[in-house]
Amino acid sequence: MKQSSVRLFYNLGALTWTRVCGQLLAHRESMKIVSLVVGCLLLAGCAGGPTHDYHNPTLVGAKFRPPITMTRVEEVGAEKERLVREGYTVVGATDYGGKHPEAKELKAQAKRAGANHVIYSSHFVPNPPGSWHFSFGRGFGSGGTGGGSHNVHIVFLGRPDTNGTRIR
Repeated sequence: MKQSSVRLFYNLGALTWTRVCGQLLAHRESMKIVSLVVGCLLLAGCAGGPTHDYHNPTLVGAKFRPPITMTRVEEVGAEKERLVREGYTVVGATDYGGKHPEAKELKAQAKRAGANHVIYSSHFVPNPPGSWHFSFGRGFGSGGTGGGSHNVHIVFLGRPDTNGTRIR
């Protein structure tokens, strides 16, 4: 009697396991599609960074000719006024507190906005004394006092080329 109940239990377990595996194999293609869609959404959410996320357009549909040039300045406001007097048009601006902008992010956003010149400032602001942070990365955790972020101000501008051509 013990052997027959063990055999029955084993057969039921094998039958259930076969059904589960069969269902997983039947839906393997849909699982691949779902994984692909989730992966794309995660990557799309990260694309652009804060330069893209906090962009405020002032001129929609601008298409100034490349090349895109960039200048880091101490005071964005004064430099923006000077460039507008020289014939530049403000296309948009980005202001945020966080990481220092990378050149590729600035160029990518300038291209999306239709600008051909970028001015920006980035000033490091340390955390207040006694504040703590903790982060994980590369398999290890780190933390402690210190750290900080950057106050970033970016202005995207456009200027017609020497022939007066604005649109590509």
